[in-house]
Amino acid sequence: MAAPALYGVAARSVATGDLITCHSAFDLEDLPALLEDYRIRYADRDDVLIDLDTTPLAAN
Repeated sequence: MAAPALYGVAARSVATGDLITCHSAFDLEDLPALLEDYRIRYADRDDVLIDLDTTPLAAN
């Protein structure tokens, strides 16, 4: 089982680093679908970087 975390996927401009859009999920199982959506959405954009972030959450 994965440790509790917030998983974020963001699209950023390669030139400026500006955020284009982002989404997050608390369930690791949701991450592949988010990545696939971004891969499809930005497949024809060589000026976009897909950024993945994982932020651990404190266990209760």
